[in-house]
Amino acid sequence: MKTKQRLISSFTLEYHPLVASLLSDELTVQFPPCVVEYLHEHQIHILLQTITLHVIPITPEHYQLLSPEPLFALLRQHPCVQSQKVRLCEYQHSADNIEQVITTLMLTLPALQYSHQSSTLKTLASRLNTAKSNPSLPVLSQLNESPTKKSLPKKSQLALFAGVSPSAIRLDSNKRAHNDDKGKA
Repeated sequence: MKTKQRLISSFTLEYHPLVASLLSDELTVQFPPCVVEYLHEHQIHILLQTITLHVIPITPEHYQLLSPEPLFALLRQHPCVQSQKVRLCEYQHSADNIEQVITTLMLTLPALQYSHQSSTLKTLASRLNTAKSNPSLPVLSQLNESPTKKSLPKKSQLALFAGVSPSAIRLDSNKRAHNDDKGKA
């Protein structure tokens, strides 16, 4: 396996047949087409830096994806993305156990992440409330404000991105447990 950066416009993707088979009965939530319009180019660049696509090269310009990457699928709809790069983790079919890679990425990883992702909306509400009290993070007055200005997204914008009502992003009414490891990675 090797990792490299590629210009997004320089390759095409399709699912590996096993991945397509595992996804065949899965219900996928589609982002509304307008969501990507609210992202500024600098936000897209930052988000692309968080993504690693796990792939098998079929040709130098065509890859099979070894797990779904919904965020990349969304970002790829933005016009500025074609001139940006994304990280590819290339596996060789002959050298790597591709079936093991796929089951690890599609079954083991989501199981390990579940306890942290199951409360995403509550986490967003808590982080937004804390950020609002931080004077170095100004709140956006409009969704389409200057992309160069540091800004804090509104709850309505986060709700749009999450595909939920703004009222769904709320703090837990029960007493919240405090994280003893605050500030530690």
